[in-house]
Amino acid sequence: MADKKFTLHWLALQNVRRKPYRNLGLAALVGIFSAILFGGSILNSQLGKGLESLSDRLGADVLIVPYGHEQIAKAALLRGEPGTYYMRKEALSRIREFPGVTAATPQFFLASLSASCCAERVQIIGFDPDSDFLIRPWIQNKITQLRDGEVVAGSKIRAGAGEEIFFFETTYRVAAKMDATGLGLDTSIFMPLSALYALMRDNPDIVRQIDSPEQYISSVAVKIDPALSPRDVGNAVMRAYAIEYNLDLIVAETIVSETARRLHTLSAAVYWIAAGVWALAFLVISLIFSVTVSERKHELSVYRLLGAQRSWLARLLQWEAFFICAGGALAGILAASCVVFPFSALIFTSLKLPYLGVSGLMAAGHALSVLAIAGVSGPLACLNTVWSVTRFDVYNTLREGE
Repeated sequence: MADKKFTLHWLALQNVRRKPYRNLGLAALVGIFSAILFGGSILNSQLGKGLESLSDRLGADVLIVPYGHEQIAKAALLRGEPGTYYMRKEALSRIREFPGVTAATPQFFLASLSASCCAERVQIIGFDPDSDFLIRPWIQNKITQLRDGEVVAGSKIRAGAGEEIFFFETTYRVAAKMDATGLGLDTSIFMPLSALYALMRDNPDIVRQIDSPEQYISSVAVKIDPALSPRDVGNAVMRAYAIEYNLDLIVAETIVSETARRLHTLSAAVYWIAAGVWALAFLVISLIFSVTVSERKHELSVYRLLGAQRSWLARLLQWEAFFICAGGALAGILAASCVVFPFSALIFTSLKLPYLGVSGLMAAGHALSVLAIAGVSGPLACLNTVWSVTRFDVYNTLREGE
């Protein structure tokens, strides 16, 4: 064994390659565990960042919307599903004057018929620059104000800053793009209410369900005095004006808590499945290595006669387990990456949850963690087998093989 390549690691790797089918089966089992754990961790991180963004960017304590449009408003906020709905604007002044309300700003939601930026309809959101506290904080570091014919585009709108975008037979210049939020804002286009009203008045492609667009809005975002309960103040507003103006209430805290509850349920399911697969993989690896060592007692005895120490044999078997598990884990991580990263948007759209992409550094951290867990699991699973190696008698084992 003077040749440098006959190291313990090299020999362990050759032993693994000698039994490809059996070891591939073990590696596949570890790969399934690793794919579930890595994919679940990435999805969890994306959901966690989406939930954090949702909490940060709601900006309002309650949202007042037309009666019966609560779910449509949530879909527009969380997933950017286009929709057009409206209520009488005169409710805005009444809400602003209500006790406990510290600020209120209107928005108008209009679904485009088509847009040059996207294959599908997009949500156009009109906001009031003078009173807005939802949109402006996220674009102030990009522009100070919007000129005539300018809009702000969400992060998933293909048109970049300075480019033109076309909808309702009108061309607009993209003044800036918002940062990714993981919410429906990413697929929306923002313009001042005055520009949106002008678009609705002048464009024949918009179905005229209202005579004077300026008299209507889609929702009112409300900030409540921190000393008061948003739900209590919101319910008081409903008691006062819900019937008169046909209103409905969305408490921002409820949106966050509902999303968090779904996130925790999904996370628990992923990790329980991963734990079950890991336990199965651990048990199978332990059993197969035990059977394998029984079959290889003659081979291992020859190593002992050639001068190998019992501890050397133990390390040899543990390195074999490590290579099998590490290889399976690496394959599982690669397989999960091919599913999770390209199809995250589709996955979360079907789950109706907000999400944000993770950085390469965070993804690498998850991958290394899974590799570490799998790499340690193999040697641990064969500890009983390693212990048995230090107990069998070389002479009697060789005689049995004669």
